[in-house]
Amino acid sequence: MPMSSARSGGTSALDLPRTPTGFQQFSHALRARTPRRGATLPAEPRWRSEFVDRAAAGPRVTLREFGYGSGELSTWRGRPDDTAVVGPLQLLTQEGLACLTEVCDALEGTAGHSRFIATRRLRSADLLSPFINNMIRDRAFLVTCSRLVGVPLIPHPLRIPTAQINYGSGQGRPEIVRWHRDGMDYVFTIQLNGYEDYEGGRFTYFQGRTDEFPEAEPGDARIREAACGERGATLFLHGSRIFHAVTPVTKGRRVVLVISLFCPYFARQDSNTFWHLAGDDGIAATVPHWLRLKWPVRNPAVDFSLRAGSPVVTWDDLG
Repeated sequence: MPMSSARSGGTSALDLPRTPTGFQQFSHALRARTPRRGATLPAEPRWRSEFVDRAAAGPRVTLREFGYGSGELSTWRGRPDDTAVVGPLQLLTQEGLACLTEVCDALEGTAGHSRFIATRRLRSADLLSPFINNMIRDRAFLVTCSRLVGVPLIPHPLRIPTAQINYGSGQGRPEIVRWHRDGMDYVFTIQLNGYEDYEGGRFTYFQGRTDEFPEAEPGDARIREAACGERGATLFLHGSRIFHAVTPVTKGRRVVLVISLFCPYFARQDSNTFWHLAGDDGIAATVPHWLRLKWPVRNPAVDFSLRAGSPVVTWDDLG
């Protein structure tokens, strides 16, 4: 199992703040600024499909093990969407990881600050970086991710949250990721450095239903830590069904790329809510993308892939 009890120095992970809701969430939406664009960046390495470890595999935990019933799972012609957690595992080769690290380091100067979920992050990194854009729209990358999760996946059509880089530093005010559940259903995190580079910064989650999380107390055995200590450690999380957080980085530097994918076949069950997105990006930036996501489609696999600028991935690709 990819987890351990999550306590450090006698402090419970539950002491971390939680994502604002209600009026506070609405207030964040009013204050949020559209992500910055137009930065001048140095030349990047070129993405290559060979950077994907197509044999990537790791331990898997099901949504049923989180307490969800069979009737709560999305299904497509008898195929259930039952994957809660996969990993940690190595999704990229060492060369690919080195190139991705170089790219994310170069983008750090364009990162902004937020008090909604992640303290310091760069949203829509794929709109600034050809490397990241080509990586998350590469067929080998998407098919490998799809096979790990067990459903066909493409980049999320909501472009702003598709690729986010979280930067954590032990200098100054501690930077965290609050307790939250994602608007996105299929989320991959790629760790770009290891525990030897920083202290704190532990990925923590609640192994239970989201409606049970408010009742959790310090010492609850369902508070888990994903063992993402190795550089390149990749973790899949069914983000909308799992409460998770990252403890403060107290020393050193932690960088993580967060990729949100989308299953066209379950589009009507997509968990995104308008105000969750607007709380991070602002109302003006969210409206056009949100409306575009809701346009009707005839062929989910093809139409949503076109919207996301992605190759088509179907059930046949899962093998």
